[in-house]
Amino acid sequence: QLKAIVEKTHITDLLIQYFAAVDDKCLDMEIVKATFTSDAKIIRPDDAEIVGQENILDGHLNSFARFTATHHVITNVIVNINNDSATLRSNIIANHVWADNKNNPSLYNKHFLADGVFSAKAIKVDDHWRISELKNRVIWRTGDGMKEILNFERSKD
Repeated sequence: QLKAIVEKTHITDLLIQYFAAVDDKCLDMEIVKATFTSDAKIIRPDDAEIVGQENILDGHLNSFARFTATHHVITNVIVNINNDSATLRSNIIANHVWADNKNNPSLYNKHFLADGVFSAKAIKVDDHWRISELKNRVIWRTGDGMKEILNFERSKD
């Protein structure tokens, strides 16, 4: 039973530590490799997919560069383990403060809030847990810049 608790904590920590790096603006390839499998897939709220560690890093660095600050709160984590694979479900509260944007100065110092659900799959790679798929399903959003968010996500297709 203790082993199961330790395993669930390792899986939960993958998500929490990854988004701590996003919020602390220190996301790099070392963190991506410690979190995701080499062929991992992130499914954005608009169902666009980012596949592979390099694309995940580039996609998130570009996306989060638009914000002065972000704050991700991950709660109510449920992990189910089946041998060397696992599923994870958690709630996510994500706050975003827009950076200064000369193309859209009306967003300066404004923010938006999104609440949603993360669904993830994880597998053991060389005896370490890694996320192989992460889906972000937004339940609701509010705040400034919704049009900009939707246009940015569509431009990635």
